[in-house]
Amino acid sequence: MDNLIISISGIRGIYGKSLTEDIAVRAGRAFGLWTNTENIVVGRDTRVSGNSLMQSFMAGVSSAGKRVFDCGIVPTPALTWFIEKHHNFSGTVITASHNPVEYNGIKLISPSGTFLNPVEFKDFLDIYNKTDILDIKGRAEIMGEKKDLMDNFFSCLFNYIDVSAIRKKRFKVVVDPVQGVGALYSKKFLEMLGCEIKIINENPLGKFSHQPEPVPSHLRKLSYVMRIENADIGFAQDPDCDRLVLVEKSGKFVSEEQGLAISVYWMLHRKKGPVVVNIATTRLVDDICKEFKTQLFRTKVGEVFVVEEMKRVGAVAGGEGNGGIILPEFHYGRDSYIGMGLILEMMAKTSLSLSEIIEKFPRYKFVKRKISFPRERIECLYKSLEKEFSSGKINYLDGFRIDFDDTWLGIRSSGTEPIIRIFVEGKKQSRIYRIINLIDRHVASCGRNF
Repeated sequence: MDNLIISISGIRGIYGKSLTEDIAVRAGRAFGLWTNTENIVVGRDTRVSGNSLMQSFMAGVSSAGKRVFDCGIVPTPALTWFIEKHHNFSGTVITASHNPVEYNGIKLISPSGTFLNPVEFKDFLDIYNKTDILDIKGRAEIMGEKKDLMDNFFSCLFNYIDVSAIRKKRFKVVVDPVQGVGALYSKKFLEMLGCEIKIINENPLGKFSHQPEPVPSHLRKLSYVMRIENADIGFAQDPDCDRLVLVEKSGKFVSEEQGLAISVYWMLHRKKGPVVVNIATTRLVDDICKEFKTQLFRTKVGEVFVVEEMKRVGAVAGGEGNGGIILPEFHYGRDSYIGMGLILEMMAKTSLSLSEIIEKFPRYKFVKRKISFPRERIECLYKSLEKEFSSGKINYLDGFRIDFDDTWLGIRSSGTEPIIRIFVEGKKQSRIYRIINLIDRHVASCGRNF
């Protein structure tokens, strides 16, 4: 069980070592006993280990007396959408999202179509810890044709974007799905929007040609192909399609933070109302909300926290600054497909390129780092930084954040490994790096016995 990561994000580990079929069976039985729904849908991403883990999980569900349906390889947002829109269903996706290929995971979805919140996950975990690993055999029903699920998903999505405006532009698009689920569905989705498509890293499924997290250092080929194809826009997805990164015509990457912010801008342009993002998301969202004279709410980091707050305040837009875009009128989940649709609609209806759109917004420099640090020393670090930055406004909602007029900094301790994550954002690069240097000194002082 060493290195098995169990959190509200589900269960993750290295397949064959910390994450095995026995654990999947145990989790399936526990989930079947936990949920009050009669029906459970299960899907997976393209990882080679996915089918074996999925079959084991479904056997565990069946042993708990629930009907379980095999949805095969399917995007996480399509499965959460299905559960949200259908009564008496809960579900699971076998995926490690953006983690390296040797990992896999089990993401648990409540009957509301969202991932389990802390109270729900604790109840599940209590059952999981009491569940014996048995020789359980069960049989899943095939949920019709997978094609029906995806056709219905896209058909519903098209009700929330101006398809005709996009089709008139005949955009040329390059997509990197990193041999994930998007390799099966993204080309068709964009062709249905009248786009000319170039897909890279399409095959073989599950054999990722670069690290699957969609960040610029992993996407150099996408940038190169954008330039030689003279495409209008580029999209990168993670393996289960809940995160999206944008690339300008020149091949320049749009940061995940900027991508979310301009999506929020367009959602507010369509319909004014409250916005919810997590506490580690760019301040550019604050600027946008001020422009629209609407209220911004911030939550702990984690999709379920954002979604629950969106429901509470009646938000019209939200997401997380890792490329997770949420349009609640479609469904309450991070979704790269609605993200692509919104960005293309924005380009179509404004007749602006992505770079021209970005030029209209304030420019921020956002630096993210992670550093090895002992968890037991984190309070020392927080107290030390409080004294150093006493002129700022302090927030302990999730870790430690301090806001100044022109800059903010945040530090969160990882719940799964001895590291801290550091965020510093501002408009002046020199100011940002002065803050980072000061943080480094306090990290060294408080962690010197590590």
